Amino acid sequence: MERQTSSSSFTIGSRLPQFSLPSVSGEELGSSHLQGAKAALVAFTCNHCPYVKGSEEMLVRIFKEFAPQGLRALAISSNDAVQYPEDGFEKMKEKVASMALPYPYLYDESQRVARLFDAACTPEFYLFDSQGTLAYHGAINDSPRDPARVTKDFLSQAIQSVLAGSKPAPSFVNPLGCSIKWKQS
Repeated sequence: MERQTSSSSFTIGSRLPQFSLPSVSGEELGSSHLQGAKAALVAFTCNHCPYVKGSEEMLVRIFKEFAPQGLRALAISSNDAVQYPEDGFEKMKEKVASMALPYPYLYDESQRVARLFDAACTPEFYLFDSQGTLAYHGAINDSPRDPARVTKDFLSQAIQSVLAGSKPAPSFVNPLGCSIKWKQS
């Protein structure tokens, strides 16, 4: 299921919302983890989405490259684990262990944080500058499902700009991925 987003109430220039969620490591983490970073990345992700699976190694590589320069990151899964058991908390723990993810992986069971960000799909990235202002929102690259076809690395380019104190161009690239699996009301 492919999803593109273009309209959002959480636009470039928005402030990093305050939130705290359980991490698979057992801690409560959130926006306070990102305070003081030169660049702060919030990634909405999950376990089952083929777009996440196709871009996750690139995300790990990007994080490892830029963390020494001041990047901090959090990955958040907001999918309904009742509908998609592969996205449940225990499966998230297994993923962190098997992939040795270098950034915290948080569970947004209530989906409140996804709604704060107006997130719509996985993977979807929000990059904030050192002042906590949204500088980039969108896709990791131009082919998140198929790493062999990537020709544009939007996220690295945006992180480089933010770390250099400039505004990313582009500042928005339509995220492409699976829709967030919202709970049935």
